[in-house]
Amino acid sequence: MSGDPHLPTPSLLGTLMYYLLPLRKSTVMRNIRQVFDGGLRAPEMRRIAQAFYGHVIESVVENLTMRASAEALLKRRVRVEGWEHVLEASRLKRGVLILTGHFGNWELTPIAALHHFKQYRRRFYFIRTTLISETIEKLVFRRFEEAGLGVITKKDAVDRALEALSKNAAVVMILDQHASTRSRRGIDVEFFGRKASTYRSLALLAGHTGAPVIPATSWRERDGRHVVRFCAPLPWIRCDHAEREIYENTLQYNRVLEGFVLDHPEQWNWFHRRWRFKD
Repeated sequence: MSGDPHLPTPSLLGTLMYYLLPLRKSTVMRNIRQVFDGGLRAPEMRRIAQAFYGHVIESVVENLTMRASAEALLKRRVRVEGWEHVLEASRLKRGVLILTGHFGNWELTPIAALHHFKQYRRRFYFIRTTLISETIEKLVFRRFEEAGLGVITKKDAVDRALEALSKNAAVVMILDQHASTRSRRGIDVEFFGRKASTYRSLALLAGHTGAPVIPATSWRERDGRHVVRFCAPLPWIRCDHAEREIYENTLQYNRVLEGFVLDHPEQWNWFHRRWRFKD
């Protein structure tokens, strides 16, 4: 485990869900053990899981009520920090690459945050995985598009991302999901001490275009408001060999994501099979 997490306090609903409706509990607990085993005791890891289930319930409620919320209300629910990093990066005219993962309520916060910067509508693009349900996909993607956020699906991601960067737009890349190594989309890179197949596309785009990579995260505070934080751009790591360059920069990205997970462990998506364990 890298560093110490801020241990959350589980809600009653989260604790009840953990015991009565434990969705993908084996995956959740296996992931938590991968990150915290040796650093936390079993009761502390269960505490993270229970708080995570509470976070899931809160997020579902927020997303269901989002469409009925007035724009001004949504805007007040999110505070944006570090926006100056995006502005400074955009002055290079190479586009901006945003490194992030499934932190906080990742469906609500981008939409609410953009209400603070309406002049940047149609200048932020999210690369997103095609969802299992076409109905849910249309609903989620329509919310983004109506708010002024572009959606790029994985099947045509590179070409459309290059087009967006050429127009000095920002491309948001979610890097905390498993990537297939069979199609060369993924590269095995350490994540919390274990190799995890990670999308190589962010490092490829950054190396090819010279676009700055800005880490970003979000979380829900105790009062129910959300924070979106942009950080300073990451330096490009140069190596003698192209494949090593992709590896070292992707490793750097994973290290940043690890820190975000530890900051608010109950608000990361533990449902996803980030590591493909072999029994």
